[in-house]
Amino acid sequence: MKKIDLHPEIFLVKDFLSQQECNAFIEKGELVSFEEAKVNIDGKQVSVKGIRNNERLLFKDEFLAESIWKKIQPFAPSDFGIYTPIGLNELFRIYKYSKGQRFKMHRDGSYERNDKECSFFSFLIYLNEGYVGGETYFENGITITPQLGDALIFHHPLRHEGKPLISGVKYVLRTDIMYRQK
Repeated sequence: MKKIDLHPEIFLVKDFLSQQECNAFIEKGELVSFEEAKVNIDGKQVSVKGIRNNERLLFKDEFLAESIWKKIQPFAPSDFGIYTPIGLNELFRIYKYSKGQRFKMHRDGSYERNDKECSFFSFLIYLNEGYVGGETYFENGITITPQLGDALIFHHPLRHEGKPLISGVKYVLRTDIMYRQK
């Protein structure tokens, strides 16, 4: 594993998961089945295919959050103002993008667990290769071409998009880095 600082608020961790570990997430998603991914508008999940038209699977797994946190913690952003990192959000999403699917320019929202714990950074892992398109593009011009097993960490307010998939199928595991007020 190697951390690459792409920007003060965008970090890539190369080879974070193995191909076998990535395949296990893809298999989990395909066994359970995916549903339409929605967008959050004023606290409500709404279908807006003009912005987002991929699929996703939501699942909660505290053990997985703890396990992955132990591995990513040395690379994660440390204290953030009056907040200190405490782990990963136990709510995971596996995203599936097929040909023509994308998620247009947006900002990720903060997950608030309670009045003292919330997220500030998105954490995602690219689970496969063998597709064309689907780059993660930030409004500041940084483009990440997904590679199997790489992890991406970035500050929620940074505007970004998942570029349209030209061919193949793309899978991504996503959650958040959680912080607690000191």
